[in-house]
Amino acid sequence: MNDTLDALDQLILKELTRDARLGWSELAARAGVSAPTVRDRVRRLEDTGLIQGFVAELSPRALGYGLEAIVRFKPFPGKVHILADRIIATDRIVQCDKVTGEDAFVARMLLRDIAELDGLLEPFTAHASTQTAIVKSSPVPMRPPPLIE
Repeated sequence: MNDTLDALDQLILKELTRDARLGWSELAARAGVSAPTVRDRVRRLEDTGLIQGFVAELSPRALGYGLEAIVRFKPFPGKVHILADRIIATDRIVQCDKVTGEDAFVARMLLRDIAELDGLLEPFTAHASTQTAIVKSSPVPMRPPPLIE
């Protein structure tokens, strides 16, 4: 897909990753083209799957979650699918990757405080062993992939 990205597409993508709430007129002014041109470009980028959506980013801290934990799940034999279903159904798990190695899943879990960690992990004890690390800071938060120029 990146072979078909011209300088205008790249500029539009950079501006939208900085502020996805930009209106057509403002985005067009920043790109130096008309609003209909920008609208058509963004729709094409959506149609090709390069832009997958626009979301509001919520603050876990403002919602009362003071801690974040990284939880590594090592499933017991025959429990991978049950474990995966349980992870998906747990709303405090806000991100999870299926990975190679002994730990089949690595997840990010939100906590109000450390006291609730054991209770949140309890439903998983019949399906996996866990290793947990508390996040101290995130020097590189989730960011968009770099554009290949």
